[in-house]
Amino acid sequence: MKYVFIINPASGGGRHEKRLVPDIEQLAADNPDIECKIYYTSGGRDATVLADYTARETDDEVFIFACGGDGTVQEVANGIVGHDNAILGVIPVGRGNDLVRQLGGGKKEGENFRNLYAQLNGKVNSMDLIKMSWTEGDKEKSCYVVNGINIGFDGNTALATNELARNPYVTGHGAYLIAAAKTFIGKEGENLRITADGKEFYNGKLLLATIGNGGFCGGGVYSCPRADLYDGLLELMAIKDVTRRKFVSLFFKYKNGKILDIDNRDEILEYEQAKNIVIEPLAASTMKFVADGEGFETGVLKIEVAPRAIRVLNI
Repeated sequence: MKYVFIINPASGGGRHEKRLVPDIEQLAADNPDIECKIYYTSGGRDATVLADYTARETDDEVFIFACGGDGTVQEVANGIVGHDNAILGVIPVGRGNDLVRQLGGGKKEGENFRNLYAQLNGKVNSMDLIKMSWTEGDKEKSCYVVNGINIGFDGNTALATNELARNPYVTGHGAYLIAAAKTFIGKEGENLRITADGKEFYNGKLLLATIGNGGFCGGGVYSCPRADLYDGLLELMAIKDVTRRKFVSLFFKYKNGKILDIDNRDEILEYEQAKNIVIEPLAASTMKFVADGEGFETGVLKIEVAPRAIRVLNI
């Protein structure tokens, strides 16, 4: 059995790395039949290159662990897609860790995923991914997204959180709360045309739009409570251009996965499940958004579900 650990040393401010490496070394010492390797990333997309290299260098089954946050998981997943011998493992040592919340729940399950011995007894499932395509300059680009895409309030909050998290005195959760308050004061939304499976889903100003493979975003906001990583469908929700007062009254329902249960839901939001989604900015030539917590900017964004595209280790 081969285990490869791709560690992003910057994830979570590097707080977990000192404990993680000795744990890996102890795992290898206790299990001589397991071959363990450790790689470190030093820049963007390193994890994708390392995961692809690891899967290519052997015909045997290999577990490739993304040791970081959701951005690291996304990079490793992009390197694994197309390699039938590779299985994605997740050791959540980043800020958000939203995929792990979907795989197993909240804080307790996150701790279980950091237990390497629990990983030995995990189950392998085939999981959906999101494939997104966009244009940079005159070049068409595409990549896979593991958890979700956020535009408007959620996306802008995530971008602001990334900036704040560079401050060593601001915690991950504190950075999100400060960023959410800042974004809320500015009431930064978007003006979009959204098409779902060939039919117009939304046209005009909105507070936020979320496309979910998993149900969580922003480090625990349960934005898409009906999400299922294995159903071949994406969750699509748009919260309309509501007032600040209305959004404040709804925020905790949104955060806690109750937003779809509110009275007069159709006055507040649109919701659909879809396989193919196209998003176009209306007020500007480009729009900013985040995918698995990483920032992008583009004009038209094309999104489709990639059913059972990757194997994942679940606790």
